[in-house]
Amino acid sequence: MNFISATYLISSDKKFSPEDKFSSYIKELFGEGKFSPKISEAEYMYDEDSGLHKGLIKVDFPIVIFKHNIASILTLLYGELVVPENVKLIDIEFPPAFLDHFSGPNFGIDGIRYILNIKHRPLVSIPLKYTNGVEKEDFVTLLKSVIEGNPDIIREDELFLDDSYIPFEERINSVCRILDNYSKNIIYAPLLHGNIVEIADKIDFASKKGIKAFLLNLFPIGIENLYFLSKKYKVAFLINPGYPPFFYEKDQFGIEPSLFFGKILRLAGADMIFIPSPFRHKIVPHYRSVEIANSLLESFENINKSFPVIYGGVSEKELYNIFSDFGSQVIIDTEIPFYSADVITEKVISLMDTVKSINR
Repeated sequence: MNFISATYLISSDKKFSPEDKFSSYIKELFGEGKFSPKISEAEYMYDEDSGLHKGLIKVDFPIVIFKHNIASILTLLYGELVVPENVKLIDIEFPPAFLDHFSGPNFGIDGIRYILNIKHRPLVSIPLKYTNGVEKEDFVTLLKSVIEGNPDIIREDELFLDDSYIPFEERINSVCRILDNYSKNIIYAPLLHGNIVEIADKIDFASKKGIKAFLLNLFPIGIENLYFLSKKYKVAFLINPGYPPFFYEKDQFGIEPSLFFGKILRLAGADMIFIPSPFRHKIVPHYRSVEIANSLLESFENINKSFPVIYGGVSEKELYNIFSDFGSQVIIDTEIPFYSADVITEKVISLMDTVKSINR
């Protein structure tokens, strides 16, 4: 029988038997039938730094109980198994034949680079900020001022929900007309929000106009919906996970960040992923951001690698540190303060010149 194996970390302030403790969880949730998960490895340890007793448990789940979707993976391997107390999902090992049913990111790093015809250097993404309630003329002025700076990617802001003065279809028509007048390849990523039917309609309309990438707030939209959209449409998805940090950053519960970003989100079809950035969330340890970025670049059977996106108020001085720590396989998403059109263009040009000079 083939298995999907999951590794868990259990923590307690009292000494315990990892195998006995987790066996009781499994029995309560799955019973003792033919397809019940089985513990294959168990290791006990005492962490002197935290004063906690810990156990590493590897559990084999029969592959026949899974469907070929993200929902079944998270339901069976995460779900109620992490509810009892201080249980964290550390890693998942998938049989190659199971992963053959997942296509992962439609473009991934290589595909995004091919669209832009940029082979080596880090990419630069500029968000269009403060656009709620913006009128069409002001939106067009802002867009043109950013385009004149020749960035690689222009994206809408995750908070851009009030587009009553320039609705989605009208906005896409304007963006495509403007981009057609420029020779440089620029990816424009509009924000998708609404129910899944509305989102699908927007992708269908915009992709026919030539839009190749879309921005999604994952937390309200849902991982399974991302997986559905990625399979249905041959477009790229720029993902802001949006999950509360405790979901994946706490040591004693949740999901290990490198697993959540490096495997689960890639399986769901995320081409570009905002990672916890030390330039925006100062409480995020720098090493943690590097670990997460590296997890997106690791080989994962047939699944494409995804671009880590470093975002926040990144200054030009910090670009050198980003290149040193994260290398060239990264997207730098930095905000340009709200200035006049000429100043915005100058700042984007300066940013692009710095990135190109660092990469030489």
